[in-house]
Amino acid sequence: MSSPANDSAAAALAATTLKFLRQYPPFEQMEEQAAQFLAASLDLCYFPKGTVILAPDQSTPPALHIIQRGTVQVVPFGAEHGGDAEPLSLGPGESFSVSALLEQRAVMAPYTATADTFCYELAAEKFPELLNRSPVFREFATRYLASMLRESRRLIKLNFTSTTGEQQAMSRTLRSLITRAPVTCPPERPIGEALRSMQESKVGSMLIAGSDGRPLGILTRHDVLDRVALAQHDLTRPISDVMTPDPLTLPAEDSAYDAALLIADRGIRHIPVCDGNRVIGVVTERDLFALQRISVRAINRTISAAQTIDELCSAAKDIHKLARSMLGQGVAAEQLTLIISTLNDALVRQVLTIEGEEFDLDGLRWCWLAFGSEGRYEQTISTDQDNGLIFDAGDEQPDAARERLIPFALAVNRALDRCGFPLCQGNIMGSNPQWCLSLAEWRRQFESWIANTNPQALLNAVIFFDFRAVHGEEALARKLRSDLSQLAQDGKQFQRQLAGYALESRPPLGIISDFVTESDGKFRGTIDLKKNGARLFTDAARLLALATGVAHTNTAERLRQAGASLQIPDKEIESITEAFFFLQTLRLRSQMEPEATAENANRVDPAQLNEVDRRILKESFRQARKLQSRVALDYQL
Repeated sequence: MSSPANDSAAAALAATTLKFLRQYPPFEQMEEQAAQFLAASLDLCYFPKGTVILAPDQSTPPALHIIQRGTVQVVPFGAEHGGDAEPLSLGPGESFSVSALLEQRAVMAPYTATADTFCYELAAEKFPELLNRSPVFREFATRYLASMLRESRRLIKLNFTSTTGEQQAMSRTLRSLITRAPVTCPPERPIGEALRSMQESKVGSMLIAGSDGRPLGILTRHDVLDRVALAQHDLTRPISDVMTPDPLTLPAEDSAYDAALLIADRGIRHIPVCDGNRVIGVVTERDLFALQRISVRAINRTISAAQTIDELCSAAKDIHKLARSMLGQGVAAEQLTLIISTLNDALVRQVLTIEGEEFDLDGLRWCWLAFGSEGRYEQTISTDQDNGLIFDAGDEQPDAARERLIPFALAVNRALDRCGFPLCQGNIMGSNPQWCLSLAEWRRQFESWIANTNPQALLNAVIFFDFRAVHGEEALARKLRSDLSQLAQDGKQFQRQLAGYALESRPPLGIISDFVTESDGKFRGTIDLKKNGARLFTDAARLLALATGVAHTNTAERLRQAGASLQIPDKEIESITEAFFFLQTLRLRSQMEPEATAENANRVDPAQLNEVDRRILKESFRQARKLQSRVALDYQL
C-alpha cells in the first residue's frame, strides 16, 4: 500500500511530465483525461551518447519513446548504404517507434542517441489503450506518422531499385527485346523497291537475307542518304550494290548488355539478332537506351519518334514499367496519375498522327476528346478507352464530315486497343457516330441531358462532363466548355439530380466492424476502391465544379477551386484530397499485383492491409462521408 508522501510525489511528477508534453504536438491538443493517463504511465529513461536505442534486428519495440532531452538520430537504409538519403535528427518532444508499434514489427532503421539523452517511455502493452483513449493521438499516429513509414519503405525500395533495376534490365536476352519480325528482302531486289518497302513498313533498316534466312547485308536510313541519294545511284540496280555486307550480328540469347557494348565499340545503330543462322529481328540503339533509363523524358522521346503502332505498343509497356517503379519509389498518387495521363496523352496524339496520314481529313477542323478518368487526368494502370470527336465541318454537312471521320476514329480506337487500352464495352469511343459530333450537335446533346430527368441522361452527363481536349483544334473543346459552364450553373434541377447521384454510393464503413465488404462470391471480404471509393470523391467534385463554374476536370483541382468559391476551409479540402489520393494509391498497388485482372484490379481486402494503412483507409472513408454530408446539406437531400 503506497504512502500519502509517495502518492504526492507521483502526482507532482505526473504534473511536471504533463506540463512538458503540453508544449509539443500532438500532446498539446490531446484530450485531458488521455493526457493525464499518458503522463501517469510514462517512465523516464537515460541513454548515454552512442547508445543504439532501437535497431532493425530487434523485435517489436518495448515502448513508445518521447524525447525529453537530448538528440536521437535515425539513419535511413539509403544513407546507411551509401545512398543520398540524409540522416534525420529528432529532438525534445518528438516521438519514435509509433509505426513499428502499430504494425507489431521491428523498426526499419536504427535510432541512436547522438548526445546524452532522456526519453519518456510508454510500455508497449499500454500503447493500444492510449490509441483508444485519445482520438487526437490516434489521428496523429495513423496519418502523420504513416508518412514517415511510407518514406522509410520508399528509401528501402529506392536503394534496391537503384542498385538492381538497370542491371536486371540490361541482363535481358535480345530475344525478349524483339517486338516484330524483321523486314527483309533478297539481295537481287531493286533498290527502289526495297526503299518503298522500308517506307511502307516504317522501319529504319532493311535486312538483306538469303533463302535460308541468313543475314547477308543491311541497309539503314543513314546509308540511303550517303550511298543512294547523294551518290545518285540507279534505283533499278540490286540492293546488294549499296548494302553493308556481312553485318555484325549477335545470337538471340546474348544480353542487352552485350549489344550495348557492340554498339559503343563499333559505332553502329542496328544489330541483327539471329536464332542459329536465321535472323529473327533487329535491336536498335534506341531499344537499349530505353532499357538503361526508363524515364518520363525518355518515354516521351520514344513516343515522339515512333513511326509505327508497334513502336507505340512498346512505349505503352514502358509507361507501365515506369509507373510501377515510381510507385515503388513512393511517388504520390496525385503526381503519378498525372504523369501516367500525360504520357498516355502523348501516346494518343502520336497514334492520331500516324493513323491520320492514312485518311483524307483536309478541310475538317476536329479535336479528339477524352472522357472519364483520362479526361480527369486520373488514369491508373487498369483503364479502358473513353473518347470522342468534336468537329467543325465548315461548308460541309455534318453527316458528310462524320462519314470521313468515323473510319479514322475506328483505326485510332483499334490502334489504342493494341497499345493496351481496351475498347470501351459501352462503346463510348470516337468511332461511334453517336460520339462523333459537330460543336453544335454536342451542345444540343448536353442541353438535352441537362433538361432530361431519366437515369441514362444523368449517367451520360456524369461521363461526358469530364471531357477535355487531347489533340487537334482545342478551341472547339474550349468553346463547348464555355457554353456548358453557364448551362450547368443555371440548371439547378440538374445539379440536384447530380447531387442525388453523388450520394447513391456510400462509404463502406461498418457499425460493428470497421468496413462493409462483399459478403459472398469470389470477391468476398473485399472493397471495390473505384466504385465504393474514388467515385465518392469524383462525383462530389464534379457537382461542386459545375455549380461554381470551375472549368478544370481534375478531381483535386475541382475540389480546391470550388472549395475556395464556396469558402470551404483549406484544411478541410486538404484532408479530403489526401483521402482521395490515398485510395488512388491503394488502387495503383492493387493493379500492379501479379495476380491483378480486369475484374479485381480495383479491389482491396482490408484484412490484408497493415494496421497503419487500414486506419488511414478508415479515415479516408470518413472524409468521403463528410464530403457527402456537405453535398446533402447544400441540396437538402
